[in-house]
Amino acid sequence: MKGELEGRNKKEKFDPEKHIDAYLPVRVNKQRVSNLLQSLLVVAAVCAMPAVKQIPTLVLWGYFAYMSIDSLPGNQFWERMLLLFITPSRQHK
Repeated sequence: MKGELEGRNKKEKFDPEKHIDAYLPVRVNKQRVSNLLQSLLVVAAVCAMPAVKQIPTLVLWGYFAYMSIDSLPGNQFWERMLLLFITPSRQHK
């Protein structure tokens, strides 16, 4: 907002009624591709259930455990929990 007012008169005040049109969207594009894709993936998952039932339960548990442990380093909550266990000599002062 300040950058726009540099070329104008400094005494002119910001009036939302006059200047709000520049920040409003011109049009909204609706798309139905994402809803269609979501529905197709649900149908594919239902059709794949016989194949998923052939996978041993322990393999699935191991896969999900691996994925959860692998995602911890990027998790903000996990990183903050690790800060509780940092020695006082290494803490930021």
